Amino acid sequence: LWGTFLASRASVLFAPAAGGGGSAARCAGALAGAPAARCRLEGRAARTTVAAGTAVDARATATGVLSRENEALSVAERSVQARVTRFFQEALVALSLDSSVKAEVTPADPKFGDYQCNNAMAVFKLQKKGDDGPPRWKAPRDVAMAIKDALPAESSDMLEKVSVAPQGFITVTLRRAWIEDEVRRVYREGIHFQANPRQRIVIDFSSPNIAKEMHVGHLRSTILGDTAASLLTKLGHDVVRLNHVGDWGTQFGMLLEYMRRQEGVQDGDDVGIRDLQTFYRASKKCFDDDADFKKAAQSNVVALQSGQAWARESWQKICQASRAEFQVIYDRLGVEGLEERGESFYNSMLPSVVAQLEEGGLVQEDGGAKCIFTKASQAPLIVQKADGGYGYDSTDCAAVLHRLTEEKADRIIYTIDNGQESHMRMVFEVAERAGWLKGRRLDFMGFGLVQGEDGKKLKTRSGDVVRLKELLDEAATRAEAELRKRAEGRETPATEDPDRDARLRANAEQIGVAAVKYFDLRQNRNSDYRCSFDAMLDPKGNTAVYVLYAYARMSAILGKAKVDASALDTSALSLEDPTERALALRLARLPETLALVEDDLLPSRLIDYVYALAGEFTAFYTACPVVGSPNEASRLLLCEATRRTLDECLAILGIRPLDRL
Repeated sequence: LWGTFLASRASVLFAPAAGGGGSAARCAGALAGAPAARCRLEGRAARTTVAAGTAVDARATATGVLSRENEALSVAERSVQARVTRFFQEALVALSLDSSVKAEVTPADPKFGDYQCNNAMAVFKLQKKGDDGPPRWKAPRDVAMAIKDALPAESSDMLEKVSVAPQGFITVTLRRAWIEDEVRRVYREGIHFQANPRQRIVIDFSSPNIAKEMHVGHLRSTILGDTAASLLTKLGHDVVRLNHVGDWGTQFGMLLEYMRRQEGVQDGDDVGIRDLQTFYRASKKCFDDDADFKKAAQSNVVALQSGQAWARESWQKICQASRAEFQVIYDRLGVEGLEERGESFYNSMLPSVVAQLEEGGLVQEDGGAKCIFTKASQAPLIVQKADGGYGYDSTDCAAVLHRLTEEKADRIIYTIDNGQESHMRMVFEVAERAGWLKGRRLDFMGFGLVQGEDGKKLKTRSGDVVRLKELLDEAATRAEAELRKRAEGRETPATEDPDRDARLRANAEQIGVAAVKYFDLRQNRNSDYRCSFDAMLDPKGNTAVYVLYAYARMSAILGKAKVDASALDTSALSLEDPTERALALRLARLPETLALVEDDLLPSRLIDYVYALAGEFTAFYTACPVVGSPNEASRLLLCEATRRTLDECLAILGIRPLDRL
């Protein structure tokens, strides 16, 4: 029923998800057994609620939308499916049917048409439940014919053919001239949207732990969150990217004490991230085995929390060493604009947040601790410990309040692994009961685990967690080997082309990272998946390599034609071959995909679109010669519109294409 959804989606009242279980633990990422750090809520059970009075007027025709082609429209207004749906909704209104009957339009089997309206059978059954008078229609096909005849006259500008099947299905075929105009628009204007309404959206993603290296468990949060942020920015929203790093807690007391006892590393001087990894393991052992060490570490936590200069200075140096290492990974992944706002940021707010919750009557004492009991779990949310301290529960409550009140967020998206759903359901319920939401939307963009090819958690041979750097290095190394193999005998010898090796390495890095990101985003984010480098780098499957080769081929065609791609003759476009029409229709359908991902936050939909677009282009290229053909001007325009669309999609996915492979 997505056609109905898109047709009605002018503005949305964002509502919080509800229900679920509970847990007070927080953990970092998608790796089973990863160290405790953070958690969130998965909003799969409850989705969007459309506010009364905000639906698109059924009488607002597609012609009205088309007349605004020079304006920046919303992604829903650009949707071909939504425009067709509006035509059928207007027809249903014209038949004086029950107001609850909404047009149901879906993409059709290409053998029969482009879109299909499925209302006839339901309307036929509905009339049988009405009054005792004679039925208006004797069969579903009669209903379908009535709907067809009631389509507004303006629909003929867009629809070439409307067919009715004996079962009552109505199939429409779009006019070739209309599709050609859409391709011209893509070429002239690119992909630009104006959000309606424009929202301020906070996205919480990546969230590694200070003093620890980023590992494979951080991969999905970083990639998924960055893609969501890029998409929503592209659609015209005001997006804030937040990195809620784990930079506070008792572990820093241990680390500071161990470093104080090591000669040459006092106060955090010249400490690298690998040193911190070693120190952390050693300090944990000392903490567990040495009572004096444990007591000193606990005193260090108090010193840090009370702001003693030596503790804060050493802590800052530890944080800086970690940030430098994180940035190396973010640079490789192409992640930009990520603002660090760790757990320590909310420390000063915690007492007032707890006081506000107490004033609202949400807090109960239990064993000396201040707790909030929710419907989401039998376990309480502990907003203040019995000893007066604060934990992750109180920090998360403070974070959501700050984002709603200070950041003025209309929507907040938490990109955290599915194992943390329960805890954040509790936090979200507290936010709703406290009156903080006021109709705004909270989403948990949950995801499954990254596994080894054996279906178990991904580890090194020694049993350690796989560092994210190692994962990217392996992908780049394999990509380089494949590029060198393909280059043998085809390129100028290295002695005559001194830049060849550097170019191969740079391309390999780009392809390797793209392969990792694409393979991850290809998966349904709610599912676990098995990490396979062979599958990632397969040039014939649904992979980044296949798509990048398609992009390079588009660039090569335009280069071979020796034309100015920015000054092509749009009037020359003529879609004569079936593969040309199929490719052009795919270009026109991008807004449908983007509208879906905007709501359900499933980037795999965009990956499916990109793969289909590359496939449609390959079919077109195979069937239709371009350079030197009688239709060269038309086909060059189609190639360039496709290249630009693919480039925009890859940018949303955080993948940089190559003009040459």
